[in-house]
Amino acid sequence: MEFEVGKAIVAGVVGTLAMTVVMYMGSMLMGLKMDIPMTLGTMLLRRGTGAWLLGLMMHLMLGAIFFIIYAALFQAFGIRSGVIGWSAVFGVVHAVMAGLAFGMMPALHPRMATMRGNVSGEVPAPGYFGLKLGAMAPMAVVGVHVVYAVVAALVYLA
Repeated sequence: MEFEVGKAIVAGVVGTLAMTVVMYMGSMLMGLKMDIPMTLGTMLLRRGTGAWLLGLMMHLMLGAIFFIIYAALFQAFGIRSGVIGWSAVFGVVHAVMAGLAFGMMPALHPRMATMRGNVSGEVPAPGYFGLKLGAMAPMAVVGVHVVYAVVAALVYLA
């Protein structure tokens, strides 16, 4: 399988859309307050529709970038079979990195509630692996990243 950046971008965007839909469905079912587009958008804008739309665009862009990396790894390691399985493994690794980054977000996010200073932030601080959002959040973080990885791999292979 040859590395195709255009296909990787499309795959990453579609995978991110699937991930976002599953995130919202899971949030409702598990009572979590996960809203990655709003969290990203409120880094630059005040909470509202504009922030959500900006955050969604940021999330889709990040999804495209990350799947370019996945596809480059497939090429670099000569992965030609089992791409969906390898993508799921990459998704778990991606989830671990994201889960760790969640814990550091209050240091970078100007509108996030923190223990120091901005207690009444516009968006909640997720904590490492989203633990401050609910006990099921770590499982959701891993699950949605695997959904992203598998859906994106299926699109990339099509």
